[in-house]
Amino acid sequence: MVQPATKTPQSDDASLPGALPSSAVCRRARQSRDPRFDGRFIVAVRTTGIYCRPICPARMPREDNVSYFVNAAAAQDAGYRPCRRCRPESALSLPEWTMASDTVMRGLRMIESGWLSRNNTVALAAALDVSERHLNRLFQQELGTTPKSVARWTRARLAKGLITSSAMTMSDVAFHAGYGSLSRFNQEIRDVFKQTPTALRKAKEPSGGECVRLTLSIRGPYDFDWVFAYLHKRALSGLEEVHGEAGRWLFRRRFTDAQGRHHWLEVHQQTGALQVVLPLTDVPLHDLLTRIRRVFDLHADGETIHDFLCKDARLGAVVRAAPGLRVPGAWDGFETAVRAVLGQQVSVERGTVLADKMVARYGKGSFPSPAQLCDKPIGELGMPGRRGQAIALLAQQVRDGSVSFDDSSHFDEVQKQLQAIAGIGPWTANYIRMRVLKDPDAFPDNDWVVLKVLQCSAAKARAQSERWQPWRAYALMYLWYASSLAVQPETLKE
Repeated sequence: MVQPATKTPQSDDASLPGALPSSAVCRRARQSRDPRFDGRFIVAVRTTGIYCRPICPARMPREDNVSYFVNAAAAQDAGYRPCRRCRPESALSLPEWTMASDTVMRGLRMIESGWLSRNNTVALAAALDVSERHLNRLFQQELGTTPKSVARWTRARLAKGLITSSAMTMSDVAFHAGYGSLSRFNQEIRDVFKQTPTALRKAKEPSGGECVRLTLSIRGPYDFDWVFAYLHKRALSGLEEVHGEAGRWLFRRRFTDAQGRHHWLEVHQQTGALQVVLPLTDVPLHDLLTRIRRVFDLHADGETIHDFLCKDARLGAVVRAAPGLRVPGAWDGFETAVRAVLGQQVSVERGTVLADKMVARYGKGSFPSPAQLCDKPIGELGMPGRRGQAIALLAQQVRDGSVSFDDSSHFDEVQKQLQAIAGIGPWTANYIRMRVLKDPDAFPDNDWVVLKVLQCSAAKARAQSERWQPWRAYALMYLWYASSLAVQPETLKE
């Protein structure tokens, strides 16, 4: 017999975690099964002890039997179990913009990348420059749960996807989902899904092979053509390939395992989603998936960004004409940072040619590491010596740890560190902030395309961009898109 959870309904908005919409909004969203709120909150039913997505097709429970939680981890903490019909593990992640705390946002990025699978909460707090107690308090205020619980749910949802979509052994599933041991994997799966891993696999016949195929959902609108074309234009020879056309795009990326062997992964366009094909290597799949989500900007809340920019008198017409432009991220932070310096004051094509030369000369077919670039005369590739020296200094600081592009980094702090390097100016620092650090509000106001489209000075562009906060990086994509139009909308001009 089901033992219902004892959590009382949350009705006082003042007591709700910061990232949770008000009770009234949650009620209207679940009663209308509004897909816009899928991933924004969880509906828990006290009479059944089950939690669901707001779009769950099951019979609608009474409001006085319902509790609302920010995410599944919080519902798990309260004693609920996931619905087997709407499968909360398939929901999209909570949008970052809903969090008031920058520390929580950065902490969530680190947890997704597997930080707490390799370290403890004390180390996570130290990396975020706060105490463990304060970190737990922030997570409770924003998400109604702890970093440890979020990490447990993150591992479990990936593990279930691997169990049901592949023929991997359970020990391999445990490794690729980020578990330190098979016993811990078995216990957490039972705790979260109230089933053994074997029982979960029986529920769906897995497909065999040496690769795993997973589907990554997207918050639309999403312009596949823009993203894939952006990556195609910047693809590195021998490391990346982009093929296809509208509706049939394919992205391939080469990566290296711990033994130095090369492998290729694939990302295919699907209707409203991406399908990834990942080879089974000694590189954990959760690491590869984190990189793919960053490259394809899958954490962005497309509808919120679209609705906000559509209302702008200057950008609205362009946004409506091309809904869903995204900001492609970096496969590797150092790689993209170096390429940003290479691309200063030259075309994208020229910057890519220089990057290909760098791979061939210093990386032996792979993008060179910081240690490989520290003492190289990079100007010999065919660029100003000052720019080559800037790359060497950047490589040295990354190697020494004084500059880091990991998920714990503060946007402002990294930008300040970058601009302190001779030869790296505001445009490069903001570009890195946008693509590597994934700051949705980064805006290189002295970008020549911005100045051309807006027909104004950098100071005026900076002032005009304030109307697009906190989505200025996405506004920049629309300015770049507008520059490619034969006739630019009059609204973009003063």
